[in-house]
This record gives sequence, C-alpha cells and structure tokens, in this order.
Amino acid sequence: MSTIQIPTELTVERLLSAVKQLPPAELHKFTQQFFEWQKQNGEGDEATLLAFIQDFSLLPPIEQRRYEQLRRKRELTTLSEDELAEYQSLLQQLECRNVKRIEALSALAQHRGTTLRGIIAELGLKDGNGDF
Repeated sequence: MSTIQIPTELTVERLLSAVKQLPPAELHKFTQQFFEWQKQNGEGDEATLLAFIQDFSLLPPIEQRRYEQLRRKRELTTLSEDELAEYQSLLQQLECRNVKRIEALSALAQHRGTTLRGIIAELGLKDGNGDF
C-alpha cells in the first residue's frame, strides 16, 4: 500500500493531486472502489459510467502490450511455461476488468432505459461472442 500526503484542508484540486500520486496498481484499485461506491449510492452519472467503460476496456498500456505479445505467441504455440503463467495472469486481470465494464454498461443501460445489447449498439461497441 502506498502512502501519500494529504493536506488537512481538502479541496477537489488537492484530493486529485493526492490521487495522482498513487502508483498505477493503487490508482486502479481506487478507481474500482470509487466506482463501486458511486454505484451503491446511485451517483453514477453518464459521464462517469462512460469513463469507467473506457477505463475497463483494456489493461494499463504496458500490461496490454505484454498481453498482446503473449497472445500472439500463444497462437503460434511458442509460449514457455513462465510466459503461459504470465499470460494467464494477464488474462485473468482482463476478465476482471471486463466484469467491471459490463457492470458499468448495465448501469448506463438502466440509466438510459434500454437493454445491455441496446447500449452496446448505441456506443458502437462490437457485439458477438462476448467481444465488445
């Protein structure tokens, strides 16, 4: 867990500055927990939901590149045992993000009074075999 300094008087700017100090993994954890809090309190507005949908679409850039490299190697059946374990770990992270993305998509669909399939079409996301 990271330690950040927070001034005694909190403003939006100071809070945002503190959040920006978090390392990527902690920032992701904060984002997820903040999303959950908003969802529980009915405060997930469309802009926030759209941001979460985008955020949960991919892994962080470095991990996403590595995942793509390992996925290509897997297709060529040239993964080592260690690479396979790394690939499976990244795949699991991606699947967890997809669950969060689907939750945000569902919340947005409910907010707009449509179905999940409807919101996927409305946003122009691919639909088919769970790939959107």
